[in-house]
Amino acid sequence: MDTRNRSRSSRPVSADTSADMQTGSRRRKKKNPYRALNRRLFALAAILIAALAAVFFLRLRYTHIPSEKKLRSYLDEGTYLSGIVINGKNVSGMTLDEARSAIFPMLEETAKSVNIGVSCGSSLWLFTGADMKVSTDLEYVLAEAMLFGRGDTAAVNSKAKKELKENGKEFAVTLSPDATLLKEEIADIAAAVDTPAVEPFAEANIWSATPAFNYYEGVDGHVLDQEALLTAITDAMAAGNYQALLKPELVTQAPSHSMDWLKENTKLRSTWQTEFGGSSSSRNANRVGNIQKAATLLNGCVVQVGEEFNFNGFIGPRTESGGWPLAPGIVNGNTYEMQAGGGICQVSTTLYNALLCCGSEIEITERYHHSWPSSYADIGLDSTVTGTVDSGKSLNFINNTGAPLYIFAYCDQSAYTMTIYIYGEPLPEGITYKTRGEVTETIEPAETVTEENPEWPMGYKENTVTSRKGYKSDVYRDKYINGTLDSSEFLYEDSYRAVQGKITIGTGDPSLPKPTA
Repeated sequence: MDTRNRSRSSRPVSADTSADMQTGSRRRKKKNPYRALNRRLFALAAILIAALAAVFFLRLRYTHIPSEKKLRSYLDEGTYLSGIVINGKNVSGMTLDEARSAIFPMLEETAKSVNIGVSCGSSLWLFTGADMKVSTDLEYVLAEAMLFGRGDTAAVNSKAKKELKENGKEFAVTLSPDATLLKEEIADIAAAVDTPAVEPFAEANIWSATPAFNYYEGVDGHVLDQEALLTAITDAMAAGNYQALLKPELVTQAPSHSMDWLKENTKLRSTWQTEFGGSSSSRNANRVGNIQKAATLLNGCVVQVGEEFNFNGFIGPRTESGGWPLAPGIVNGNTYEMQAGGGICQVSTTLYNALLCCGSEIEITERYHHSWPSSYADIGLDSTVTGTVDSGKSLNFINNTGAPLYIFAYCDQSAYTMTIYIYGEPLPEGITYKTRGEVTETIEPAETVTEENPEWPMGYKENTVTSRKGYKSDVYRDKYINGTLDSSEFLYEDSYRAVQGKITIGTGDPSLPKPTA
């Protein structure tokens, strides 16, 4: 059996040096781990004896309260009535101080003997009195015993004295653990023995051509009932069972959700599709390869309840060495250049619209539009991602639904489509959402400018920046009930600035080579 002492510290170690008046020498007193208990008890005694009598009478629930002066005389100068026994010690005729001096050493020895064991499985935890910082109700019991036969009405007092004469009266002083400390110790035991339940879970089947799940049953767990163990230790102490061996049974903990719940919360919530077959540049092999790679990485992603999803963080850095070929991407807000991972904004845009169609329980925390509208989404409904994992523009959201979200992503290279399905807690029956962007203003670009480049040969000309119109767009989420439009929710306004065109002409030596792409 693995025996463990779970105390937070070893017993207090201290040494007091006092003057020996008879020999003039200085002697080191023997180490006493319960000296702190002794000091606490006597400090408490001084406070209680000087306190108002109401403290004791409330405890004893006397119906008749003597004067405070008389009470003080009993506690300060009185002696115990004949027949009074405290923890087996007959204190008849003793003063309160004398009784304390007689009983306290017994309590000290009792505290030293405390050794409560807690057995769980093959492990044993031991708690000593020092470990639990035990305290005692000695001062209360001393006062209670002193007032017995004196603190009530004449009839009640007479009856009490008769009881003393015939049978005597036994009073018990008990030791109590520090509840706060003991809770911490019990929590440590729980941390060692608890086996939490395993929830049933679904795993997206990424090898299926259509959304599908593999389901796994939950498993019961077994945990320590910490409150019950605290009560058991406290009760054992109160009963004077200071060498108790407790064997708490672990409580079965069932998963919080059933398989039926899981299957009900892995239903289609929304879907969105975009196309990339409109132009040869959209069908660029490298661009399509990047879309495929991003879709493959995203497929099967699970976003837990309350979790924030970060697109850049999930997809990772886009570099040529990491398998992201060069494809056209917008740079400087006015032109296309070849860049690693070019084209994956089609994936983020498709995901963005699918998320909006999940309803308001999906909280979009970060999203940016392109420098100019994308051909595969309504104006105002695109979502660009740039930069690295820790910087740049990303698409981020928080799952505020009541169940995990599962993302399925498919790139169909033959049909030139990018499709996202989001599964999880279903929308109310019959309800679906669609997004749309409405252009509210078209902004004409400034007149195209011409720029001279002396490093290009005379007569060479290139359209270096294409002139583009700017737009303002209102974005809406439309709610449908059983396929019929029910209402429209305004989400936001997006603005795309106009891009001024630029033509660059060569003014250099005609023999200079022409620039290459």
